Amino acid sequence: MKNRLRKILAGIVTFTVLGVSAAVPAFAADKTDTGTGSVTGNVTINGSISPLTISVTHPVNVAYAISPNAETFTAPDIAVTNNTKVAVIATVESLKAASGGSLTFTDVDPSAKAWRSLNLADSKKYIALGISAKANSGWNSGYSTTTHWAVNDSPLQVGTLNPNISGALSLTADYGLAFDGAYTANHQLVFQFQLA
Repeated sequence: MKNRLRKILAGIVTFTVLGVSAAVPAFAADKTDTGTGSVTGNVTINGSISPLTISVTHPVNVAYAISPNAETFTAPDIAVTNNTKVAVIATVESLKAASGGSLTFTDVDPSAKAWRSLNLADSKKYIALGISAKANSGWNSGYSTTTHWAVNDSPLQVGTLNPNISGALSLTADYGLAFDGAYTANHQLVFQFQLA
């Protein structure tokens, strides 16, 4: 009987030990929490987060045309498409005259000259070129309708575009009329895009 009782007790102890070890999974740990009663243990959880890629599509170059006889300035809209998974903010960082054409204009404020009265030398020297968001073209509400003139050194935050949406920008200009031949001129437009 004693032998049988010992076997039963040994079985109970073995079952208890196996039951406890089956209920608590074993992991290799750097820290062991011990004590009596209630024991508290802390585990630091480290996360790794990758940056979101900003992807925006816009033209590489845009051409404008000045027709002194018709007194017209024509340019296509500049489409900006947000390919990013979230909204982005579009800013015109700068718009400046650049070399490379047969004329290199000097950017001035539109109110700086009596444009239709400029002589040949000043017509070939000065321009007031500006860019602004085109109304109702995809920009989120609150977009800026202010024209960013090339003479201005301060960036202009145009507005926000939702994912997979295109917004348009329009060019405008004041210019002289006295041109004695066909000329070309360049400007450099710099955008900045950031997450909204």
